[in-house]
Amino acid sequence: MVLLNKAEHLRDVTERARAIMEKEKVEAIVASGCENFYYLSGHPSTFMYTLRMSEVALAVMFRDPSRRTVIIMNEFEAAGVPEDLPGCELRTYPTWVDVDDPLGLRGNRYEGRRPVNHQVQEMFGLLGEVLNEYGISSGTVAAELNAMRYPAVEALREAVPGLQLTEAGPVLTELRALKTPWEIAQLRKSCEYAEIGITETIKNIRAGSSAAEIADTFRLALLTHADGSNSRFHMISVGSHFAPAHIFDTRPGQPGDLVKFDVGVDVAGYGSDIARTFVLGTPSDTVKRIYSALRTGHDRLLELIEPGMPMKHAFDEVMPVIRRSGLPNYNRGHLGHSAGLSLAAEEAPFLSPSEETIFRPGMVICLETPYYGYGIGSIMIEDMVLVTENGCERLNKLSRELISL
Repeated sequence: MVLLNKAEHLRDVTERARAIMEKEKVEAIVASGCENFYYLSGHPSTFMYTLRMSEVALAVMFRDPSRRTVIIMNEFEAAGVPEDLPGCELRTYPTWVDVDDPLGLRGNRYEGRRPVNHQVQEMFGLLGEVLNEYGISSGTVAAELNAMRYPAVEALREAVPGLQLTEAGPVLTELRALKTPWEIAQLRKSCEYAEIGITETIKNIRAGSSAAEIADTFRLALLTHADGSNSRFHMISVGSHFAPAHIFDTRPGQPGDLVKFDVGVDVAGYGSDIARTFVLGTPSDTVKRIYSALRTGHDRLLELIEPGMPMKHAFDEVMPVIRRSGLPNYNRGHLGHSAGLSLAAEEAPFLSPSEETIFRPGMVICLETPYYGYGIGSIMIEDMVLVTENGCERLNKLSRELISL
């Protein structure tokens, strides 16, 4: 497979987005969330990603192929946008941070004014100006309405009174579900780094190791052995305590305890999501029975994924397999999800009993069969796969056996 560069990736996204806009008769897509802003523009907003600020920047993609994608951003953060960002132009609005131009480097592009209105009104007011400038004073524009706060939605409606607003979520989900070769390369590397982190970490785990110690070792392993990549998330548990945690348990692990890794690593904004389970010493008969049932179902998932199959079919096929294999009461809402930009690790579409989306070549999917049991703990097998023309390619290399440490 020939790997596209980022500029080619953005062109591919733009072409597919315009095809959908043409079909849906949408004049423009407005992305206001951190992941979709990055997806449409190619530039990650630090205000959104790091400071977790909402409605501070917009990426506006147009159906008209003569129009470039417009980034709308406050002038302070906009100073970090590359001037040669492919297929984009930058428009700025004032913010409370004073930015000076004492050497006249900005020329007539420098305004020097501070905001008169609330920031969200400034931003959407500029959006209205851009749309008018581009001749879009009527018709339909898709925006992330469901993800916005109420004041932001009201400000948007006031700024574009002649336009019909529709929810952009379904369009963006359809776009992001199919990965470009550049995206696949980032996810492949992210999966590789996550497995490096696990492999290095388990070398030091023994009876007495706590979840806190293991989490520290995992983070250090990434910095040392995975090009200094950051952990996107690491849900690590030891023993019977299976609840998600960001402050990890310091209780020492005991012989027979389960050690679960559910981890992801960030590469260029894309995150893996994989899971493996280990045991301190010898597993109990109950643990062996549960793991065997989950492994049987998981292996069946890997066998049956193929292009053209509805995702709900995979769910309906595998749930009975797990139940027949030793877990008659096993109950899950889904058995996997798309992987990509989402900071929450899981993103649509899901392998659920109601998901009509079909598997297509170029999708990257996380297949998972998790189990959480009081008195047992957490047992997880999760793989990332690339859907291919003939089935799927497993991106993971780690064994799916329950390994004793």
